[in-house]
Amino acid sequence: MMIRLKGIASYLLCFVTAALATPLPVVMWHGLGDSYDSDGMQRVAALIKDIYPGIFVHSVYLHSDSSKDSNASLMGKVDDQIALVCDQLASIPELAHGFDGLGFSQGGLFLRGYVERCNAPKVHKLLTFGSPHNGVADFPPCSKRDIVCRRRNAFLKSQAYSQYAQGSITVAQYYRNPDQYDEYLEKSGFLADVNNERALKNATYVENLASLEELVLYLFTEDETVVPKESAWLAEVDIEMGVVTPLEDRKMYTEDWLGLKVLEDSGRLHFRTIEGRHMRITDETITEVARKYLGTEALHPTEEESTERHEQRKDAGHGNSYAGNILQKAFVALAGQATM
Repeated sequence: MMIRLKGIASYLLCFVTAALATPLPVVMWHGLGDSYDSDGMQRVAALIKDIYPGIFVHSVYLHSDSSKDSNASLMGKVDDQIALVCDQLASIPELAHGFDGLGFSQGGLFLRGYVERCNAPKVHKLLTFGSPHNGVADFPPCSKRDIVCRRRNAFLKSQAYSQYAQGSITVAQYYRNPDQYDEYLEKSGFLADVNNERALKNATYVENLASLEELVLYLFTEDETVVPKESAWLAEVDIEMGVVTPLEDRKMYTEDWLGLKVLEDSGRLHFRTIEGRHMRITDETITEVARKYLGTEALHPTEEESTERHEQRKDAGHGNSYAGNILQKAFVALAGQATM
């Protein structure tokens, strides 16, 4: 009789567990100049749904109008945008028990900012593709004969740390020139904070990022858009000398400013490559990535755990394609501000 009761109890436990376990939703954040409902973003969502029927996929938006969402990816204060997304994701019932995140180009950097600053609902796995985690030190190269492009890039770099640029142009807010490091630390509107590079470290950032089940960083082997491309792996690069200092040799890692060493030591930090140019991702690659990292199941948290996550969200503080036409808009905006 006791054996039979144990069998029934085991059966009921399995039944309840199966009822509570659901595939984790996926949240995506698009890149610069793209929009939440673009053909490319819809294609990625469709591929994931084909692999995992019924899975919930949400594409982050800064404006429900597609063109305005695209413009917001170029012009806006990143701190405010992440705060908006924190509220947006917290309001979606399907995400209440957490999700896996896919960040494309700058969207990957911003999703990491979400993890560090909010993380409620919780991100279980974060995958980023060609994301400028260590910022950009230059803009996409110009041909030798394109004098206009060269002048434009020089002007953008000269104005990148201006108050206007750091408060309104997204690219400028993760512009990081090692030759101007002191100025960067002083004036950076976003990246210096989210990378915990200033003297006063934010312990919440470390705790939140280290809580990820997996952090997967994809680098495009022929990337000429994110300069240097190794920024996708949080490496430091001397562009003039061509010397690359990998993450594990940087103070950021050895002193663990972000919890990356914790992730690496426990086998949860992964460096991956995709052959080709920036954001040239095939359906086959998306499918391979989705099958490898997405679709995992998670038990719904208890009421106590849900309350704890809600309090974490409430108490969490906020720290202080680069196509030619996109750069042209930034140039016009800066030029207009400079002449005012």
